[in-house]
Amino acid sequence: MHSPQTPDGAMIIRTPLLVDDRGISRGDFALSMLPGSRVPSVATVGDFASAVQQWPGAVVKHADAVSPLLVNAHTHLDLSTYPALRSSFPDFVMALMRHRRAFPQARNVSAAMTGLQQLIEQRLCAVGDIVARDTVLVAELRDSPLAGVAYREVVCTQLDAAPATLARLRQQLPGWRALQRRDGPVVGLCPQSPYLVCKPVLQALARWSIAEGLPLQIHVAESPSELEFFQTGAGAMARMLASSGFTLPPTPATLGFVADRAMTPIRYLAEIGFLDAAPTLVHCVHVSDEDVRIIAEYGCPVVSCPRSNANLMCGAFAWQKFVRAGVSVALATDSVASAHSLDLRAEMAKAFEVYGPDFNLGIALEWLTAGGNRALRRPAQSVGPGCRLDALTLVNLRAEPS
Repeated sequence: MHSPQTPDGAMIIRTPLLVDDRGISRGDFALSMLPGSRVPSVATVGDFASAVQQWPGAVVKHADAVSPLLVNAHTHLDLSTYPALRSSFPDFVMALMRHRRAFPQARNVSAAMTGLQQLIEQRLCAVGDIVARDTVLVAELRDSPLAGVAYREVVCTQLDAAPATLARLRQQLPGWRALQRRDGPVVGLCPQSPYLVCKPVLQALARWSIAEGLPLQIHVAESPSELEFFQTGAGAMARMLASSGFTLPPTPATLGFVADRAMTPIRYLAEIGFLDAAPTLVHCVHVSDEDVRIIAEYGCPVVSCPRSNANLMCGAFAWQKFVRAGVSVALATDSVASAHSLDLRAEMAKAFEVYGPDFNLGIALEWLTAGGNRALRRPAQSVGPGCRLDALTLVNLRAEPS
């Protein structure tokens, strides 16, 4: 029989690791769970010995870690039916373009919903999704049960096309915002990269973000070819852009900058005022120490995607430099095409492999919770009294997160 002090159906979750918006805590913790009408909820969070003494008859469940629900801060759900690719980054982009030409309807609502269902099955709470088509954006804003941001991708490679691009976005934004729901995603914009979006568009989007609280993400400093393009205007990136099907291929001149040996993509974004909006920066693999300092100075969150970086031969994210500089980091999957799945557990495993012995489960979960929320401009989440069991992630390293 239960002790008189122990509520019927009480449970204690024992864990050595708690991770939430307050950081990483290690010890011998107990979450005392009271049965609810449908789902148990946390009554107390404290040390295990005290919990067992208070509730001696409670069922004890073990977990390697407990955190809030996880966040996938960067992906491309509309690429979920694309083939999984492994190649150099310029060749990867060319393969995507060939697939798009062969299957022009592939990045559609059905593909995005296929990916979304996979995230739902992982019990995530939010996603940052890059959307290439208006129809997909509208579907996600209307129907997605996950919070986060649906970022409309923006490509504008010619200076003289900037006014029309901006006018079209300005006209569309109110209609998209009208579709936002309390528990669904909000609208954001994703200028695709500094080599596919010209300077005046980047500058205007930064101004909009500051004035209207519009979330921004951008792919930047992903591959060595990108760095070469900004420093010389030549190399593998320039060759890829020249053969990618643009009527006028993007060049430094059409984008509005001058290639310079001292230039980096991060420095460029800072100099033109884009970083004033503290956008979320995705990848940041090929960065200098000065770049890291700039990112920290502007308060930009960074998203790391280790499987994508490995599969596209981009190199490894120098995570310790960013952490030492005080930069907020998130961990995310990128797309099925580059990461080969949307499984955050697989992303964690790759991070453990690539980032070395100093990278651990606590850091990974902090990036997947507090870091992900900061990347998407979402409120922090905590583990404490009143939390329902279905709002928690119980990690068992020998099984799927539950």
